[in-house]
Amino acid sequence: MELQVNGTTLHAEVVGDGAPCLVPHGGPGTDSGGLVRSLGPLAAALGRRMVFWDHRGHGRSERVPVEQCTQDQLVEDAEGVRRALGLGQVDVLGISWGGFLGLMYAARHPGPTRRLAVVGASASHEFMPRAEANARRQATPEQWAAYRSLWDGSVPDDQSFRRAFETIRPLYFHDKALVEAANAARADTRYRIAVRKFVIEHEYRTYDCRAELAAIRCPTLVMVGRHDWICPVDQAEEIHGLIPHSELEIFEQSGHSPQAEERDAFTRRLGTFLGA
Repeated sequence: MELQVNGTTLHAEVVGDGAPCLVPHGGPGTDSGGLVRSLGPLAAALGRRMVFWDHRGHGRSERVPVEQCTQDQLVEDAEGVRRALGLGQVDVLGISWGGFLGLMYAARHPGPTRRLAVVGASASHEFMPRAEANARRQATPEQWAAYRSLWDGSVPDDQSFRRAFETIRPLYFHDKALVEAANAARADTRYRIAVRKFVIEHEYRTYDCRAELAAIRCPTLVMVGRHDWICPVDQAEEIHGLIPHSELEIFEQSGHSPQAEERDAFTRRLGTFLGA
C-alpha cells in the first residue's frame, strides 16, 4: 500500500492481525523487504499486526532528495505512518538502525508507544569505533575492503553497494551457515547509495539520543546477540542503564540477528514481553 505521510509517499506492508506494531527498518539506503520476510512469519506467534514501511528516500517509497532523510524526519514519518493507518497505541520493534529510530520515537512520542523492543541497537555514534575495531579484527581482507568502502563513501553505485553488503554479511552472524539464506532473503532489496552516504556522513557522526532516553516511559526490552560486532553488548547495556525500567536480554549464540540465529528463543522472549 502507499501512504501519504508528511508530504511524501511511503510504501508500507501490513502482516498479521492483533495489536499494531511499528517495525522501522535498518540498513540506511536499503528497504523493509528483508524484515518483512524474516519477521513477518512471526506475526501470528506474537499476536501482532506488524507494520513495515520503506523510509522516505528508500526502496519503494518516493525517492525524495537525500537531504530530507534525516533521522529526525524519519522518526516523525513513523508517527505519520501510525496516524495514516488510524492506529491508536502501538508497540514498536526496532532492529539495528531501526532500533536507533525506535528509541527516538518512544522518547518523542510517549503517548502512542505502548511497548518498545530494540535489537542490536545503540544510543549514540559511539558504536562506530567499536564496530570498526571488531571488523578489523574479524574480517577477511575482502570483507575489510568492503566494510571500509561502505563507511568511507567510496562505494560508487547502487550495485556496488549491494555487493559490498553481501560481502560483509558473514560478520553479522555467529552461525555462518545462515549467511546464504540471509542474502537470498534480500535478493530483491532496493539499494540507494546516495541516501546511505547522507545518513553516514550527516546523521551517524553526530547521532546521540542518550539524553532523551529518560523520557521513555513505556516498558522496554533491550535485546542483543553476545557476538554482535556492529552494536556490541556494551551498547545494549548502556541503553538498559539509561532506561531504568527496561529489561535486558542477551542471546548467547547470536551475532547481530538473534531473530534469525535463535529464532525460537527470540520469539518466546519477545512474545512474553509483548503479552502475546
